[in-house]
This record gives sequence, structure tokens and C-alpha cells, in this order.
Amino acid sequence: MLFYNVCDVFPGVDNAENIQRTIAEQFYKADSLLNGNYNYSYFDYAQMKGMTNQIPLQQDAAGGHGYVLYAAYKLFGDKRYLARAKSAIEALDHQTESRFYEVLLPIGVYTAARLNAEEGTDYDVAKMLDWVFEGTKSENGRTGWGIIVDKWGEYDVSGLQGSITDGGGYAFLMNSIKMAMPLVPMVKYEPEFARAIGKWMLNNVNASRLFFPDKIPDANQWLPAMQGYTNSVVAYEGLRYADDLQSPRLEGVHPVALGDGPKWHKDNPKESMFSLYSTAPVGIFGAMIEKTNVEKVLKLNCNVTDFYSDRSYPTFLLYNPYNEPVKVVYTPVREEADLFDIVSKTYLARLVKGSAEIEMPADQACVIVELPSGAEMEKGDKKLLIDKKIIAYK
Repeated sequence: MLFYNVCDVFPGVDNAENIQRTIAEQFYKADSLLNGNYNYSYFDYAQMKGMTNQIPLQQDAAGGHGYVLYAAYKLFGDKRYLARAKSAIEALDHQTESRFYEVLLPIGVYTAARLNAEEGTDYDVAKMLDWVFEGTKSENGRTGWGIIVDKWGEYDVSGLQGSITDGGGYAFLMNSIKMAMPLVPMVKYEPEFARAIGKWMLNNVNASRLFFPDKIPDANQWLPAMQGYTNSVVAYEGLRYADDLQSPRLEGVHPVALGDGPKWHKDNPKESMFSLYSTAPVGIFGAMIEKTNVEKVLKLNCNVTDFYSDRSYPTFLLYNPYNEPVKVVYTPVREEADLFDIVSKTYLARLVKGSAEIEMPADQACVIVELPSGAEMEKGDKKLLIDKKIIAYK
């Protein structure tokens, strides 16, 4: 999945498309063999068969297959990939309970939303989103995995992804960041979820700072004396409700920034708590998030991770968390634009040059599409179009 995404950002690299084609063919064969049955711990691509071991069953892998196969269809135009993308997401949709773990289910949610919008399918996106945010409850799944809604000590940790149950809660930076990659662009295709995603992202972004050594007090982290080791650029892997490594200094402290590195091998040094794999995805936030003139009102770029799509018009999600209206100064990407909200289906401003002040109702979100000033909008088959390009699907 990440390779496909990187190839969309950096097209034309020698041999990249050959590798993408190989991946697509493997995923095509895998979904064909699984044929709707993803009740396995993992899939062995060498043997081309589903496997079961001590790892919980991970049916959300269907979301990953669906995503890559739909991207391959968009890239190569091969309808075999489209058929198998639908097959994989149908298998996900047919699950009777949450099988959420890490990022495959959110990616499946995005793919389902996009297939509904672009291909006329009817997958239950609301159900799948509930599976993500309410978490896994099945005893033979990743029990307790979900989105944390809590306050640990003096710190709000709502919005982070991880275990809700392990030691009172255990959040992970990588998982929290990567989930934004599919769910923020999803609102382009399912704008009715804009408020929910906007609210979650505000909380997620706020709490994610606590993984970084210079953003959490020394008293709440395992290695305060080593902040200079990574210049606080590399974050801790995790954030726990309570320390599980038996440090007397951290007894009764909530939360605690730490990592699992020393647990994996007795020779792993304590600084292995700082995690490159966890911090690397921070570029997703960096590319996606922009502040506005109103504190806590973020401007989220819905195009930047909407890979293999038509991104003709800049599109941004904004959410007002206050109990009263706020006025946000909005600066379009282009020099002159009309600002159209696909949530309310109204123009928020026209002929904007430089910037415009838009009023956002209390506790509401908008998804602003920047259109060429004066462009004539057309309606067709429940869609809104500008210059024959779809700007709203419903």
C-alpha cells in the first residue's frame, strides 16, 4: 500500500510500474483464491494460501487488498482489478463485527466510500466507521483495539489509536498518524462524516504531540535525560496510561511515554524506546495539516493523501469545535476562487482574491472545494460538476 502511495507522489521512477503490476497480480490471485473468506491470521503469498496460527484472525486484510487493487485499476485500467477490489471490500462489508487492528480497516473504509461514489456500489461505510471508532470486541480478534477516548492524569489522549484495555490503555504514534491518511480524504466521497472526522482529527493531532520528548514533561517519560539523543525529532513508540517497565520514578504517573524496544530482546538498549518506524509517518500530518487564525480550527488538506484520484480542485476540511460560531480567515491556493462547501451544498464566498472571512456554525464542519471563479455548476445523477469534473458525489 505504501509503495503504491509513494509511486503516486513520485511517478515515472524506473521499474516502479513493473513492481506495481506484480503486486497487483499477486493481490488479484490472492483475493480470487480467498473468494470472500478472509478468516485467516495472515496470507502466505509464496504458497498462495491463507494461514492460521497464534495470531488473531485478521479479516480486515480485505481492506488492504481492496485498496491496492482499486489503485491498480485506476493506474492500469484493468477491469479485473476493479472486480477484485469490489470482491475484497464486499468481504469486509460482510463481516458481522469489528476486526480492527492498525490501519487496514480504515483503508478499507476509504476504499468502500470511494467505490460507492465512483462505481455505484452500496457498502455500509457508517457501519465500518463504527467498527473503527468503537474498536474490536471479539475474543478471537485484536480484542480491545480501537480509538481511545479518555484523559490520563492531566492530559487528554482522546483520538489516539491503540489498545483501550492494555494496562489502562496503550496508544501508538504510527497507528494514530497513519489512520489520517485514508480517513481525511474519505470525506470528499462521504461528506456526511466530515464533522466526525474533523473532530477526531483535532483530538488526534493534539494528543499526538505527547509522544515527542520535548512536548511531554520530563516526569512523564522514560528517558528525559536523552531528549538530545534525537533532538526530539524521533518520538517515543508509545504512550501508556501507566508504566509497565517497573520504574520507581514513574509509579503512579499518568501518562508515560515509552517504547517496547527493550522488551523485544535483552540486549536492546533503552534508547530503542525512540522509534523511527513510529515517527516516519509524521510527514502525513505535515503535508495535511494547516493552522488557521482561530485556535483549534484546523485546515485539513483532503487531496494530499487521496492517491490515484482526480485532484483538480483544492479541497479542505475544517471543523469548528466551539459552542458558538467562529469567523475563519480562509486563503485559497489559487489567486481567485469561489469557495463551495460540499457538506451544506452552498457557496461560502465568491470571487475570493487573497483571502475571505467565512463564518462556521458551532460544532459543525465544512469541506471547501476551491472552484474557478464564476464557473458554472452542473447537476447530474445526484452529482455536482464543474467543467465535467465531479466536485460532489451526493
